[in-house]
Amino acid sequence: MKSSHIIIAVIALWTLPAAGLDVRVKDTSGGPQIHLDGTPIAPRFFWGTPRGVPMVVTTEWQDFTFEIQTKAVVNGTGFLHFRFKEIPSQIWLSDLSLTSVNSGRECLPSGTFYSTDAFARNWNIWPPGENNTVGQVKVEDGALVITLTSPKGAWPDFHLNNKNGMTFNPGSVYKCKFKAKASVATSVTPDIYRVENGYWNCIGAANGIFLRQVELARDAGVNLVSFTAPNCWPVPETKIDWGPLDELCQQIIDVNPKALLVPRVSADAPNWWLKRNPEACMVFDEKRRDRDNASPSHRGYREAAAAHLELIGRHMNEAFPNNFAGLHPIGQQTGEWFYKYSFEKPLSGYDPATRDAWRAWLRTKGFPNADSAEVPAIVERRAHPNGLLRDPAKERLLIEFAKFQQQEMADMVLALAAGARKGVGDSKLVLFFYGYLFEFGILNNGAPISGHYALTKILKGKDIDILCAPVSYYDRDWIGTAPAMTAAESVRRAGILWLNEDDTRTHLDLRSSEHPQEGGKVNLAQARQLMSRNTAQASIRNFGTWWMDLLGAGWFNDAALWQEIIRIAPLDKAMLARNKPFTPEIAAIIGEDSMCHLTGDSSTVAVPLTYAARGALGRCGAPYGQYTLDDAVGGNVPAKLQFFLAAWALSPEQRQALKSNRAAGTTRVWCYAPGYLMPDYADVNAMTDVTGFKHRLISLNSAEATPTAAGRAFGINSAWGVKSDIKPLFTVDGVTQDSILATYTDGSPAMVIRHGNHGADIFIGTPQLTPEIVRACSRLAGVHLFTQVDASVWVAEGYLSLQALKDGVISINTGNDSVIIDLLDGKTLGTGPVLNLPVKAGDVRILKW
Repeated sequence: MKSSHIIIAVIALWTLPAAGLDVRVKDTSGGPQIHLDGTPIAPRFFWGTPRGVPMVVTTEWQDFTFEIQTKAVVNGTGFLHFRFKEIPSQIWLSDLSLTSVNSGRECLPSGTFYSTDAFARNWNIWPPGENNTVGQVKVEDGALVITLTSPKGAWPDFHLNNKNGMTFNPGSVYKCKFKAKASVATSVTPDIYRVENGYWNCIGAANGIFLRQVELARDAGVNLVSFTAPNCWPVPETKIDWGPLDELCQQIIDVNPKALLVPRVSADAPNWWLKRNPEACMVFDEKRRDRDNASPSHRGYREAAAAHLELIGRHMNEAFPNNFAGLHPIGQQTGEWFYKYSFEKPLSGYDPATRDAWRAWLRTKGFPNADSAEVPAIVERRAHPNGLLRDPAKERLLIEFAKFQQQEMADMVLALAAGARKGVGDSKLVLFFYGYLFEFGILNNGAPISGHYALTKILKGKDIDILCAPVSYYDRDWIGTAPAMTAAESVRRAGILWLNEDDTRTHLDLRSSEHPQEGGKVNLAQARQLMSRNTAQASIRNFGTWWMDLLGAGWFNDAALWQEIIRIAPLDKAMLARNKPFTPEIAAIIGEDSMCHLTGDSSTVAVPLTYAARGALGRCGAPYGQYTLDDAVGGNVPAKLQFFLAAWALSPEQRQALKSNRAAGTTRVWCYAPGYLMPDYADVNAMTDVTGFKHRLISLNSAEATPTAAGRAFGINSAWGVKSDIKPLFTVDGVTQDSILATYTDGSPAMVIRHGNHGADIFIGTPQLTPEIVRACSRLAGVHLFTQVDASVWVAEGYLSLQALKDGVISINTGNDSVIIDLLDGKTLGTGPVLNLPVKAGDVRILKW
């Protein structure tokens, strides 16, 4: 019998999940909100993972000690790890021991660092062989000497671990002691792991910094705690060992009895399952097999993973009825449900399960020879012979395969959500990563290889309470706008809460490198500003947030940081009580089907248009929302000013609906190639029906645009655009000179405006926006600009959050004559409509009027 069938048979014998707490997202007049036993609560989480804390090592010998205690049985499966700060250095380790405090029993043989033979018998170096590009180890004068050098690429996860598993008895205390010194100031991080079924679960570490952060979160009123759950997916012939999971949950509850537990659970197939089902392994580049991941198209894997989640949900309900709040299943690349290696060169899809699902897809579409069809070849998927947008007449199968991949990943997520829902019942949360519509334009192989462009399908499901993603890795520095990755306001319309995973590094990240994706190096004051800016935006936009200790290194182990949560609590309280959802006057709109027409190397277009445009929108001086094209087609985008960032693929029905559902007075900005692609062909003339302009193709070495006199009068003074050859590229004919706002390098129109009965239409041919352009279009559309200079501004219900991007005085126009109060300190600042506010770069102010 297949393992999945055994699991399902076991589940069938169980009773319905225990109820316990009622923690669900409910849609309200102000938008989706988490309700605890019927009462809305601020959607603020702490996310952490138990790991060792770096121990500072100096140039002088020092003694180090830490203790562990486990409630789980560890019978020959315990392993001690040493990790080191990622800097060139030499570290000396000596006098290592690990003994039972109760009995004096040695868990590790003594003297393993004293001789080369003893070290070789008892220790592994990871990674082995040529993959180890940084570390050399030798024994010298009775000490282990580790020499670290800088790698050419990224640092590998270099570490040492003992070979022969150790035994720990439940309830006993064990003490680890060693001496260390280094050539320069650095750190050593020891951890003790328990290995079961191929999974390494941390059971002991120095300092217990994870639980300290749980305590700080508790004191700031944050009871929702998410964490990496120890894996509990064993071979079906063995009994499930819930010990590590239960022990971790109980440790959290011991620190905070009101903790609301949301474990992050891996739904990736374990190694034993992949060995029994080798046909399920993902295959890349037609021959590269990945033995660590199952294909999302493998139906047996879906079934087994869903059953696994159901078991965990049921167990958590029964074991922790008064603290269990929900499940967060993760899988594929970084657990975020985009296809493995999406950011790298390999292309997935060459496993038998994907091929079979692809053939079934083609049959439903009426394609001839569907039963013998193969997944499109690598060379075809990477090519772009017709420009950066696929031509439906010439590349139909490639477009279909891109759409197919989105649906397969969405179906996987929905299947797992259904399994999780069965396990947790109707009174707990189900969370998933998905829907990074604005983020994946950066992928070298093209946005659709991610599998994230079926958000509309996900939003129609009934099992998911919360969708989430990290704060965008674009513009998240100390001074920035921290954009959302998704069409967040469309998610809100579906009654699902959007949650930003705030994995921004703080002043407690001691790594020497900049790591710009995580926010760059900051001091305490800057870290507080970052977290205040991000959390205030989340509150105003009705987002959830978890502050994420990404590396388990204690990034939030500072009470001063948690003061920002306390200071923002009045804003959260006000936003929980609002009567209408966040409804900004500016909208950024993205079409999922359009993104599925992008080729490899299409980042030339997609990065400035769908990725970086959020920086321009976020600096314009007014808030903006993010929507799917489906919502725009349905007339569900109420914004006065609408930027169609990706609308190059439109069906005849969508074209008609966009006309029919246009509210009077709406200004629409059509970016790059609106309506160029029909379902069966590409036609520049098809754009006219969308924009009202007569378009034609143009070939230039640069898509840079320069404002005309009319453009400068409109409010655009600086040139902008992509300084490279873009194909296809478009201009317009038959327009008057005063309607041309910018021109390309050859003098042909690059930005034009047309006034009609229902509002203005603007076409921008070069795929890029600037804050200046957004502000100029906002004035035309009648959007209220709260500032006239670049600043990160979010507003709702008489509350404004602002981060200053430079020193100076910012004039804030509230639009009324109410008294303006600083929400963070309660001081009265003045009376509207205009407040001149002195600021320093990075300042975050939250105002109320």
